Amino acid sequence: MDIANLGLAAAFIVGLAHTLEPCEDKAVISLFVFWAAKKLVHAIGLVVLYGLGMALVDTIMGFILSYVGVKWLETIKTPLEITAGAITLVFGVFMLWGGELAHIGHHHGEAASDTKSKLTRWYTILGLGMVRGLPPCPIEVAVLIWAASTAASTGKVWLGTATVFVFGLGTTIGLIPLGLVMGSLTSVISKSRYERFVPTIAAILMIGFGLFLVLAPIFGIEL
Repeated sequence: MDIANLGLAAAFIVGLAHTLEPCEDKAVISLFVFWAAKKLVHAIGLVVLYGLGMALVDTIMGFILSYVGVKWLETIKTPLEITAGAITLVFGVFMLWGGELAHIGHHHGEAASDTKSKLTRWYTILGLGMVRGLPPCPIEVAVLIWAASTAASTGKVWLGTATVFVFGLGTTIGLIPLGLVMGSLTSVISKSRYERFVPTIAAILMIGFGLFLVLAPIFGIEL
């Protein structure tokens, strides 16, 4: 195995290990799966789409950094964190709004709002993953620097980009066990008397978490 393939294999392994790092990305998708999924297969599908969204935006950043270098990464990190946190907060509001409208529609014999169905469409989950992938966590920062260094030392922008892409694939696959756990949990709760409280609780937690993600960089709280 040559050095390039060895580096890509290492990036994939780091991507798998990345899912073991406690960070806000796992909390966001856990809350969303808790809110949206009723079946195990659905939960796995949600986390895979979310992971692919993060992998896509990481790959784009990897390409840019491989091409221009890493000097501007620290400059844009805080604005990206605030923006991603704000979108997470708004997403939580829509979760709460959709759940409440569906609940009202159910009790009045009307068609339930399609807000929830829109939030669970593949492109919405992919987009949420892309948004959450924008502010890089410490491991992602290290991989982006690694990719830029690889591109600079070899003169191959594609190799730096591929390093980040393979890392993202590793992370996506590593999220599947999380989908299994959350999907199993929601399946159990959906058969209990507490089912109707879950969407509201998950949405409120998402709003609170989004607010925290907005304020954390402003007050210098490292995540």
